[in-house]
Amino acid sequence: MELRLESVSKSYDRPVLKNVSCRFEGGKLYVIKGVSGCGKSTLLNIIGGVEKGYEGQIVYSPEKLRCAYIFQRSLLLSTLSVRENLELIRHDGKVVTEQAKSLGIVDLLDKLPGTLSGGERQRAAIERALLRDPQLLLADEPTASLDDENSRKIAEKIAALKADDRIVIVATHEDYFDTAADEIWRLDYGVMRAERKIRDKDVPEEEAARQVSEIAPSENKQLSQPETEGSSKHFPAFPSFTYVFKRRPGLLKLKNLLLTALFFLIILLGSALQKNVTAEAIRLYRKDRPVDLIKLQPSVVASMSENTRSRLTIYDDYFAEEGEATAYYLLPKEYSVLAVPGAISHGRFPENETEVLVNLSLAKVLSGDADHPENCLGQDFSFCGLKLSVSGIVSNEGYRGDFRNDWYYAYGKDNRPLQTEDQHLFISYSLLQTIGTKKESRYDIIMASCPGIWEDEAMQDRLRSTSEENLNDYLQYIRQLRVQTDYYVRIAFIVLLSLFVIACLYTVSVIRLELFYRRQELGYLQIFGLPRGRIRRLILLEYTVKMLGSLLLAVLVYLLLAAVYALVLSGSIPLPDPVQAGRMIGILALMHLLTVWLSAAFFLRRSIIQLITT
Repeated sequence: MELRLESVSKSYDRPVLKNVSCRFEGGKLYVIKGVSGCGKSTLLNIIGGVEKGYEGQIVYSPEKLRCAYIFQRSLLLSTLSVRENLELIRHDGKVVTEQAKSLGIVDLLDKLPGTLSGGERQRAAIERALLRDPQLLLADEPTASLDDENSRKIAEKIAALKADDRIVIVATHEDYFDTAADEIWRLDYGVMRAERKIRDKDVPEEEAARQVSEIAPSENKQLSQPETEGSSKHFPAFPSFTYVFKRRPGLLKLKNLLLTALFFLIILLGSALQKNVTAEAIRLYRKDRPVDLIKLQPSVVASMSENTRSRLTIYDDYFAEEGEATAYYLLPKEYSVLAVPGAISHGRFPENETEVLVNLSLAKVLSGDADHPENCLGQDFSFCGLKLSVSGIVSNEGYRGDFRNDWYYAYGKDNRPLQTEDQHLFISYSLLQTIGTKKESRYDIIMASCPGIWEDEAMQDRLRSTSEENLNDYLQYIRQLRVQTDYYVRIAFIVLLSLFVIACLYTVSVIRLELFYRRQELGYLQIFGLPRGRIRRLILLEYTVKMLGSLLLAVLVYLLLAAVYALVLSGSIPLPDPVQAGRMIGILALMHLLTVWLSAAFFLRRSIIQLITT
């Protein structure tokens, strides 16, 4: 195992390294000494493959070396425990624990870095480096921030890490590594000279310089840089939720979720409106309107199949007359237009066959008091040999309005409204059949009830195809309502998608700003072994969790609104169409996550040195 630098030079605004040539071999501890600012960190970064854009050549043998770093500061993530910091680098709890035992820090694993001493944090940093099983271990001023006792302990720990299959290089301005070093190099503002020491035997400076000059130039062949990023075998299939939630504790704060939640809420509301508008309209109408009552032409009834007719209850148009009073049929309450609120001005809807409704004109006659027609309520009277009782009075408003002729039918000739000055009473259909006469005019219509016709579109189409008449004006109204709702919801979704595209463009700026403030963390994570791809996945996971939080918030708000709606209108909670809502939410989620992925990928195209130094 060997690493050779051949005439390596590096300049920023001034020369930092000047024609550095040296050789490092496995099984040795190398110490590069020099004052602060002399170029030691730059040299280690070049050796470790972090720094690019230098002159000269570096040859690695073998071609790929797993590289690990130890810095002056431990750079442990403060919100993660030591164990979580380590498992972020290598997701293997058993290996982490065994390594910690060997370094004597197993009792520190579940503590936060902020509760540890400087020496304890550095020992944790050493384990983090060892978890990569490095072939090239670089330590940059590892004792600079420690006291004398801890500095000696850390120096001993690092010195003990050298092995035949490992190169250990320490950059320092202190003397703690001198006795353990196999070779010492002096870097004096870009110029490298050897102060070589092999085991405890000093080599004269002239001999060291001669040995450096004898490093033969290699063939014009640049071998691969060391593996600064980790190997995929050290990482789980899925990113770490621990990292996401502990590094971004405010990720699920309400203010961070509102915008995306608003988009999701609009989708849920729009989808629920599309899915439930018909059912809700039917439910609301069914409360006080005979929604299952339809009108048919007599010819249609005569020609319909037995199967279709079995679904219907036909009400032929019967009437009866006695004196100046005319009786018309009264259907059961659930099918009667006279059960609609406002149709009865006094009293109530009949509860048995012998109770009837009368209009104001007949009520005045029965009560004998034109000013108080309600006095006839409960009064018995005779009609066509039947003993009847008045339970309610039909108001004059009940003779016109949407529930009489505009929506259903009129009792009068040729379906015209009845005249309020005439005397009318309304008798149970079954009772009127025994005393009445059936109309035979081909221009009249026949009423029928068909329970469930609102939900049975096939039955609607079958009946409509045989009749030019509307089966039920409410059905026509609901169909129009559904068509209009579908149209406006589609327009709303198109607008929503357009606005979300704008929001995604805004999100790009937000992501770039967030990543800019986290750039050093992202750079050092790569140095410590996290592949760039996994960091992208971690960032993507953060925004996925945030998006799921927004979706959950939207669902909760929707359920709250739906519950209030159901409570106020005494219905069930309307649920959105799962397919449509899922499709729209999926489109928005895909757009959002694609925006995050591309933004993160673009940001992480920066080199590691750009991330940790800018």
